[in-house]
Amino acid sequence: MSDLLQQHRLCLVHAPAGSGKTTLLAQWYESLVAAGSKTVWYSAREADRDPLFFADALNFAVEASFIQFGAPAKSRDESNGLARLVATTARYAAMAPLAVFVDDYHFVEGGDGGETISSILAARIPNLTIVLASRIRPSIPIGRLRVSGEILEVPVGELFFDESETEAFFQASPGVSMTSEESRQMHGYTEGWAAGLRLASLVLGRVPGAFSNTPPTGSHRAFVEYFLEEVILGLPEKVCSFLTLTSILDALSAGLCDAVTRRNDSTEILSFLEEAQLFVVALPGAQQWYKYHHLFQEFLQTRLHSETGIDLTDLHSRAARWFIESGSPMDAVRHAFLARRPEWAAEMIESYCLFDYLSHGRFEVFSRWMQQLPRDAREERPLLLFLQVWRSINMRRFLQAEQTLRTIEALAADKASRMSLIARETGLDIDGRLHLMRALIGAYGGDLTSGLSHIDALDGHELDQFAFGQVDLDSIHSYLALQAGALELAERLTWRAKGIYDEMAVHWGGLHSRSIAAMCYIARGHMREAESVAEDALRIARSNFGEHSYMVALPSVLLGVVAFDRGEFDKAEQLWLRATPSEHTTDVSGLCERVLTATIGLARVYDATGRSDEATNVLVRASRRAYETDDFRFEFQLAVERASRAFRLGNTVEGLREWERLTLHLPEARRRYPPQAWQIWDAYDVVEARALIETGQRALALEKLRAVEATAAQQGRTLSALQVARLVTRLGGGSSSVLALQHPDLGNTLDIYLDIPQASLPPRADRRLASSADLFANTLTQREEEVLELLRWGLSNSEIANRLNININTVKSHTKNLFSKLGVKNRTQAVLRTMS
Repeated sequence: MSDLLQQHRLCLVHAPAGSGKTTLLAQWYESLVAAGSKTVWYSAREADRDPLFFADALNFAVEASFIQFGAPAKSRDESNGLARLVATTARYAAMAPLAVFVDDYHFVEGGDGGETISSILAARIPNLTIVLASRIRPSIPIGRLRVSGEILEVPVGELFFDESETEAFFQASPGVSMTSEESRQMHGYTEGWAAGLRLASLVLGRVPGAFSNTPPTGSHRAFVEYFLEEVILGLPEKVCSFLTLTSILDALSAGLCDAVTRRNDSTEILSFLEEAQLFVVALPGAQQWYKYHHLFQEFLQTRLHSETGIDLTDLHSRAARWFIESGSPMDAVRHAFLARRPEWAAEMIESYCLFDYLSHGRFEVFSRWMQQLPRDAREERPLLLFLQVWRSINMRRFLQAEQTLRTIEALAADKASRMSLIARETGLDIDGRLHLMRALIGAYGGDLTSGLSHIDALDGHELDQFAFGQVDLDSIHSYLALQAGALELAERLTWRAKGIYDEMAVHWGGLHSRSIAAMCYIARGHMREAESVAEDALRIARSNFGEHSYMVALPSVLLGVVAFDRGEFDKAEQLWLRATPSEHTTDVSGLCERVLTATIGLARVYDATGRSDEATNVLVRASRRAYETDDFRFEFQLAVERASRAFRLGNTVEGLREWERLTLHLPEARRRYPPQAWQIWDAYDVVEARALIETGQRALALEKLRAVEATAAQQGRTLSALQVARLVTRLGGGSSSVLALQHPDLGNTLDIYLDIPQASLPPRADRRLASSADLFANTLTQREEEVLELLRWGLSNSEIANRLNININTVKSHTKNLFSKLGVKNRTQAVLRTMS
């Protein structure tokens, strides 16, 4: 058996609960131990739905197993998360063939979708075999392993008894008399489930005909009677009491059980239960942990709830305290909730879990906890509310975030409130944090003017050192400083924040700091430095977050910029596609650069590689998504890019149309974005200059472009300065002193404002840009087209009437007509129809 297992990289057993998976794995485990092989056993549980928790716990199990064999444990500071786990298994597998057993793997699948195990398998570590038991078929990509013969798979059908095996089982069961037909019926009742057959045989051996009228179920009275009469009856009172009290636990150890039962003989009782085979399974491994069979546990819990004089709150509270003292805050919080002590759970979350979840971005766990907390418990804990605000901002729920901030303001204003008391006792700076969170809303929500105003309100203000404190202020300030063109300030703040985040092991913040630094390098034209920092960020992200998470996507987007600049279009395309979230994703959105840079970058890659139709489709789909999600910055910058692209393709008519559309949205854009918001206005000014040239105002256009060029050069934004200078030269504006700033790192990004070479485009007939006006020119009147365009920008009927200087009833009439012609029922459908 040991040879058979170790011939495969993965051994997989998947079947429902009670099918004998743990028993089978335990037998395999013992056979390997007997053969002298190195083995690791890990039993997954609810907490392992968090992929980072699972990776850390499995890494600890591997190291603990080898400490037994005398191998030195390497420092856990070596790396983080998945990277550390892969390195640990590789190190020990190099010493001797290693088999890692993971029981109850279905708990892990509920969280990371198999990424942790997939990462280990992808590393192709020699002499390593992974053995999994799961109630569900894992999502691990095993097709290649099947083809190469590297997987030993035991599916559910192999563990379930067939009819002949069921009949043979009952024939071998003492005290059970059953005909072949009855055996077939029992097989139908249990579907060959091993645990069900075993319990049925035990019950039938004692009560013949117990299932003659109804099929066996976990709640069947006969099962309860069996547990009572054949398991509980005759046991010492202290053992019965132990079983009842510890039924609240998903896994049992002597120390935990001592704490819950307030006794000191749990080691002895657990050994007794194991030897007596009283539905207690000892989990293999260095630590002595056990678990009850789930049917037996359900029976014990029913018994616990029916007994008087037992304080469930006290039991769960003892368990919670033990887990806190043992360094397992997640389990502690769970038992605090079960103890119906939400205030205590909130205190533990705030005291023990906050930095951990900030570090690894474990938002789903936090969201579930916040839903479990009653309103009073949430609202007396300021840090929890600020974390809720942060979560809402990252999910682009800005109104919800603002509502929570107003709740904080109101509670803080009441000096007698519990929140005010906690803030005063801890030194939490609520006023400063309110400005901080509103600055973050401005940064993420596309209102840079608002964000910068809240940063200005904190000028010279030192926040506290709790989560979302001074280091977060530095980080948010650095991003807004970058947006405003203050590169030196942005760099100074982001590197300072990065050092603090790294010291605290808050990976989320460290990744943002590195990404902002990489953006600064790109703005300066230092692509090699940007690549180095972004690759470092990506390495950390992959070690601590899922492959499709926002934290992996953000540095991937920046590396895509570097690849595009070097002409590595395939690589850039892959990076940007991977960074683009699906339409139905529930992942955090984060900084706009993730989607904006990837979308515009993909369009430019497609144009550069002769796929202009794909570029058009990318921009149209993204524009539709921006409209549907009410993302003004994304929508406005995409509109600028569409106009710029039309001019660059030589389609001046469409370029002027897009320019006219932009002017409709200028008032809101100027309110949101101050003049120094160069990422917005540089590209806009280029489009404006193109439009001026087409209307005979070349001198004014070149004057505006030279002003943009000079400002960029003065601020150290070498890339922008060179991009505009090259356009000025191409437009016949003469050479520029800025061109002397040529940087050897720069390549294709210098040409983003220049005309797209005709050689890279498909034949003329295939590359005409589609527009709403073109598509519906034969059906809509000119006035109806104007109304439709204003509807697209979100103007109300009265605003449209004022803009077009017509009566509001005339607007309604035009709207009704265009709805009819387009075959839609409302303005949203009309706008989306023109984007399709």
